[in-house]
Amino acid sequence: MEHLIGQKFGGYELKELVGAGGVASIFKAFDEKLARWVAIKLVPIQSSPGQTEETQLARFRLEAQAIAALRHRNILTIYGYGEEEGWAYIVMEYVPGGSLKDRTGPDQIYAWEQALTIIIPVSEALAFAHKHNIIHRDIKPANILMPQDDWPLLADFGLAKMEHSTRPNLTMPGQVLGTMAYAAPEQIQEGEIDARIDIYSLGIVLYELLSGKLPFEGETSFDFLMARLTEPPRPILDANPDVSPVFVPILEKALAQNAKERYQTMDEFSRALIEARRKLRMEDYNRNFEPTGVMNTSQLHQTKAFLKLTSTGHQIPANRQSELIVGRAHKKVKPDIDLEPHGGTQAGVSRRHSRFICQNDQWFVEDLDSTNGTFVNGSKIPPHQRTKIHKGDILRFGQIELEFCLED
Repeated sequence: MEHLIGQKFGGYELKELVGAGGVASIFKAFDEKLARWVAIKLVPIQSSPGQTEETQLARFRLEAQAIAALRHRNILTIYGYGEEEGWAYIVMEYVPGGSLKDRTGPDQIYAWEQALTIIIPVSEALAFAHKHNIIHRDIKPANILMPQDDWPLLADFGLAKMEHSTRPNLTMPGQVLGTMAYAAPEQIQEGEIDARIDIYSLGIVLYELLSGKLPFEGETSFDFLMARLTEPPRPILDANPDVSPVFVPILEKALAQNAKERYQTMDEFSRALIEARRKLRMEDYNRNFEPTGVMNTSQLHQTKAFLKLTSTGHQIPANRQSELIVGRAHKKVKPDIDLEPHGGTQAGVSRRHSRFICQNDQWFVEDLDSTNGTFVNGSKIPPHQRTKIHKGDILRFGQIELEFCLED
C-alpha cells in the first residue's frame, strides 16, 4: 500500500502508512485547507472471497455512518467519506500516541486507578453508542486510541451493527466477526448478539490491564475458543493476587458465559466501575490519613484560615476546626464554609463540595466527589485525594474562585 503515498483522496495527500489490516489501510494525510493532520482509512472497491463489491462497500459505508452519528469526547471524530478511483475512504481525526495495544503485554500491569481511568470513559462512550442502537462488536486494545494517558478514544466501528436495524446482515455465513481473544461466547457460536457482547469484551480488556493476562488459555486456537464456551474465566486473583477484591464480582459478572447473567446494559457496568473507583479511593484515603496529626483547638487558634473572593475581595470566615466542609446550604443542612450566599447554586457548587484538613501545621484540601470539581491554582484535583495548599493559593469550587488565607 505504500505505493499510494503521495496520491490524493478527497483533496488530502497521503503522507505515511500508519496501519494495515485484513482489508483496510490507514494513512496519515495532510489537510492543506485547515493545516491539520488527518487519518484516512482506505478500502479497495473490489470483490473478495465470500464478498461482493456491494457487500464490502455496504459495510464500509455503515462504519462511516456509525461514527458520524456518534459525537462523544471518547469516540474518534469522523470528518468525511468518499469513493473514487476504485477506493472508498473515511477521513478521520488523526490521533498521535498509538493505541492501548501498544501499552499492554505480559509485563504491563496497570494499577487500578490507571485501568479505570481508561475503562470508565470507554464504557461511557459505549453506553452512548448503545443508546443510539449501535453495537461496536470489536472492542479490543487496538481499537482504543490513546492521545493522552488519561484520554482514551474508541475507534474502528468497521464491524458495528445497528441494533434493531432493518439493514441486511453483512456477515457471510460461517464468518465470525471480531477479534477472538476478546469475543463473547455468542459471537464465537455465531448466535444472536446484542449490546451485552461489548460488555463482555470490555471486561476482558479490564482483566488484561489488571493482570497482564487474558482470562482464558489454550494450547491451540481451537482450545482457546472452546475454553470460554465450556469453562469459567480464570479468577482475577489467580492471575494477579495483588488486584483489589473489589474487582472480583465485577469481572465475574461482566464475563459471565450466559449473557443473561452479565450486566444487562453498559450503563450498569459503567456505574459499577465508578462505584469501585469511589470505594478504592476511600480505602486509599483512610489508609493514608493519620488522625493523630490533626491540630487541636489551641493550635487552631494560632492559625485561623479564611477564604477571600478573588472577584470582590470579600472575606469568608471559617470556624476554628481541624476539618471544614465547603459547599452550599440546603434546607437545614449548612456546611462550615457556605458558598450559597455567593452564588453557589448558579456557580455549580455541590452541597458537600470539598473539605479542608489541618494536619501537622499543614493545610490540605480534598474534593468530595463534587459535580464540577475542585481546582488548586488552575489544576483539577482528583476526588478523595488530599492536596497540600499554602497561603495565597487560588482555589476554585465549581465556578467560584477564592484565595486561601491564613491569619497568624
